[in-house]
Amino acid sequence: MTPAESGSKGNGKRSSRTYDAARTKGMILDAAEETFAELGYSAARIDGIAKASGYNKSLIYQYFGDKLGLYTEVVKRADQISEQVTGAAIAELLKNPSLMSDPVVFKSFLEKITRHMYEFLLEYPRYLKILFWEAAEDWKTWNQITYRPDDMTQLHELAIAAKQNGILRQDFDPAMFPILILNVTTATLQSFSRYKKVMGKLDSPEMKEHTMDQIAKFVIYGVMEPSLL
Repeated sequence: MTPAESGSKGNGKRSSRTYDAARTKGMILDAAEETFAELGYSAARIDGIAKASGYNKSLIYQYFGDKLGLYTEVVKRADQISEQVTGAAIAELLKNPSLMSDPVVFKSFLEKITRHMYEFLLEYPRYLKILFWEAAEDWKTWNQITYRPDDMTQLHELAIAAKQNGILRQDFDPAMFPILILNVTTATLQSFSRYKKVMGKLDSPEMKEHTMDQIAKFVIYGVMEPSLL
């Protein structure tokens, strides 16, 4: 069977267009991401992903090996998008030589990194759902995948240096720094629908700005040395 035949649509019709492996993989990953976001890893089925993508499940196995391999590529793509969206901006902030010694610069960094993370998760809600499915299942699948997103090391090292320079609270564990930033942001976004009667909907520029400001303040006043604020 030729690549064009093996990549034919699930309805049995043969495509006459030029076979594009990258495009096909992208469509499969889109369908897989949506399925994993809605059902979680355990309940997701390759048959359902194949139907949603419009491609035969044999092609999914050919490209990704198995369900775990497909899930790994979904996580990898989301992490790469995150790096493209937020990585450059954060890397630029980290270049500031005063970051770990000047509390004003450090405070500004916290405000900006919180904003970047918040905006990314707001723009890619499927990834947020996948994170919460993982948390509900005690991260058992996440800990099996071969791709390991490193969203901890750099921020942890930064927190250690900031604490040594008296910017972080002396009773604060630097290892908690990246965990706190990530989880305060994700938990706030995930909980918004639950409290929309009180807070309103998270779909206006004013509410988005207000929420980002509140998250940043919570992080800043939770980790920085109080005498510097």
